[in-house]
Amino acid sequence: MNNKEYVRSIAIIDTCNFTKIAIESVCQQISKNILVLRFNSVQDLIQYPQRSQIDLVFYDTLTTSSVIIDPELDIKKIRESINGVKICIFSILHQFMSIKSADYEIDKRLSFEDFNFFTRVLCQDDGERCKRNYSVVFYDRINLSKEQVSLLRGYLLNLNTKNIADILQCNLRKVYFYREGTLRKGKLRENFYKDIGRLINP
Repeated sequence: MNNKEYVRSIAIIDTCNFTKIAIESVCQQISKNILVLRFNSVQDLIQYPQRSQIDLVFYDTLTTSSVIIDPELDIKKIRESINGVKICIFSILHQFMSIKSADYEIDKRLSFEDFNFFTRVLCQDDGERCKRNYSVVFYDRINLSKEQVSLLRGYLLNLNTKNIADILQCNLRKVYFYREGTLRKGKLRENFYKDIGRLINP
């Protein structure tokens, strides 16, 4: 590690082992002194006793077991638990919604070589590092709400409209409102119905 690199400890919140292996491999190429920690959920990270030592978190909200996603709330919990931590959303969720409170966002479809490059950028010190809201994404956002994305996840998991209403804690009319808004935005995208499958299988 050269003297411009500041990251000493990285956390990965993701249930995909291939993602964890890839990030660990890149970090080891940057420096063998970087400690890489694996977690399956935000809650696991928050309960980790040495969490205050973590400098950077890679997180994919879509790998949560819950139908409902709320990345802004998740990021808030992480920040409240770890002072000064930087958070990179490493996901395909950017294609569907904006996550304003993340420091960085990187599309999971990025090649390994490109991911290696951008991770090195993220590991530089504050003076050299990329600025807040640095993004490496492949598609223009559809700009769905967290409720609309959660609704799509529910339908993809074969839940019926009543089940989804219960999970979202709203009435059926509200669910239909979310659905119509989602379809209205989605029909403008050529591969929308193909792409939404990645909301449960990123």
